[in-house]
Amino acid sequence: MISNRLIGALLAAALPLMARAQNPVIQGVLDEVSIDSMMTWVRQVSGEQPVNIAGTEHTILSRHKNNAGNNLAQQWLMQKLVEMGYTPVEQPFNSTGRNILVTKPGNGSTEELVIICAHYDAMPGGISNAPAADDDGSGVGAVLEAARVLHDVEFVHPIVFALWDEEEQGKVGSAFYAGDQAADDVLIKGVINMDAIAYDGNADAKARVHTRPTANSLAIADTVMSVHQQYGIGLDLILTDPGATYSDHASFWNEGYGAVLVIEEFTNDGNPHYHTPTDLTQYFDVPYYEKLAKLSIASTAALAIPVTEGMAVTDVERAAPMNLFAYPNPAVEEARLWIELAAANRARIVLCDAMGREVLEVLEGALPTGRSAFELDLNGLPAGGYVARAQVNGQESAAVRIVKLPATAW
Repeated sequence: MISNRLIGALLAAALPLMARAQNPVIQGVLDEVSIDSMMTWVRQVSGEQPVNIAGTEHTILSRHKNNAGNNLAQQWLMQKLVEMGYTPVEQPFNSTGRNILVTKPGNGSTEELVIICAHYDAMPGGISNAPAADDDGSGVGAVLEAARVLHDVEFVHPIVFALWDEEEQGKVGSAFYAGDQAADDVLIKGVINMDAIAYDGNADAKARVHTRPTANSLAIADTVMSVHQQYGIGLDLILTDPGATYSDHASFWNEGYGAVLVIEEFTNDGNPHYHTPTDLTQYFDVPYYEKLAKLSIASTAALAIPVTEGMAVTDVERAAPMNLFAYPNPAVEEARLWIELAAANRARIVLCDAMGREVLEVLEGALPTGRSAFELDLNGLPAGGYVARAQVNGQESAAVRIVKLPATAW
């Protein structure tokens, strides 16, 4: 048995290494996060405090898609983002639904986006109030705080602050956005979705990070877990793989993008006020909320890569490499392969077996800037491990391991 004294000594030796791993810009962002600001915004968006919209006082009693309060919330959120110095964009997707989007430009070296998001619509419907303070006023407050504290920080990657509408009707708003981005071959480095991050009924500090082997989702989850450790956030994080598909991150999985869900321990400590008129801030665990918001904001900053003094051009180039993803993975009969290029180029993509022998040529030719997709026909190949390799200008630039399962295993 390892003694407590030895454990203490090992931790003491590790702390200097952990401190060196911290990025001072990200630590500075964390120091600026204000729980008071977030709590005020959640109280306002949930109708516990009135809001001022264009000089008139209103109370947002419900954000359900069919309630007038949904439109009030949209107006107020747009106004808040303008007050922070942004130019928000309203993205309508049906007769009632409107996403709210703000894009903070990167340093110009890449157009690959990092997205932090939550949904602002609410349940229940009907004549009842729908404060939805936790689901998902808590995420909305964290997105606003992310927009506030990251405003003056320069990043390599552009950051999108997104507030989705009609999540409660089946992720309608985020599905529209993700599909639109995929249709335009937009590059997305990663999505951090927050949906209910303020309830901890048994005070055990447990929270979940949902991920799946879709695009680079597992790597994004690794970033979240690393940020949690490096910056001493202080939660008990549970990595859930395969993750649930009941929130907006799944809209990006469906389009082959990498995404994760950050959420309270909804599985074993669910909020009893979920989707009721009593989902109010009085039931928040406020320090817990602050930690989950900080985790999400710092993870977004880590993915976007702060521009630091003395950053070389090669550092920027490494920040935006060519990406190669496969889904589903493992697969049985076929899989889809995505390649993302920051600039148009000639490429060769092949599938190799465990011995390194080429078993399938996927492409040899020119590829455009952005995302390109290819179907991999795995029929006729024995079960086992394979590697898809992509070469640009004759040099291997990316590879992804693909596992083929026997048909009986599916």
